[in-house]
Amino acid sequence: MGSSGTTEPVPRGVWVLAGSGILPFLTCLGLLFASPELAAHAVQAFIAYAALTLSFLGGARWGAELVRVPRAPSLPRLVAAAIPSVIGLAALLPYLTSSQSIVLLMACGLWQLVWDVRASKSRLLPSWNARVRTVMTIAGTLCSIAMLLLKPS
Repeated sequence: MGSSGTTEPVPRGVWVLAGSGILPFLTCLGLLFASPELAAHAVQAFIAYAALTLSFLGGARWGAELVRVPRAPSLPRLVAAAIPSVIGLAALLPYLTSSQSIVLLMACGLWQLVWDVRASKSRLLPSWNARVRTVMTIAGTLCSIAMLLLKPS
């Protein structure tokens, strides 16, 4: 935060870059209407991309912790940063239904959002990160709900 108590502006290009991360979700949703064969693949691609996105967020948190305290990073923070990758992998396991996988990924995404917002408020992450992560999580969650409602049974 600046000295006046206002939030830092989002750096140039971050909204465009972050927003482009929603395009694969939207593409998968659009493919649901192309053909039954493509629809089944679109659901799997959606789940895989959501799992990769969670892994990316966890990796970003791991990196932030290493930059914050390179000689003595917090082990609990590093463990927490690894959890999204493990949950992403669990969502890809074949014994889960696609609906179960999507719900699991949404829940982890919301947990990651809470963690990131708290980290932004306590200055472990830039204050602007909370705004970007909130908007992106809302968009991803809406896409996930749409996938749950529109995907073939």
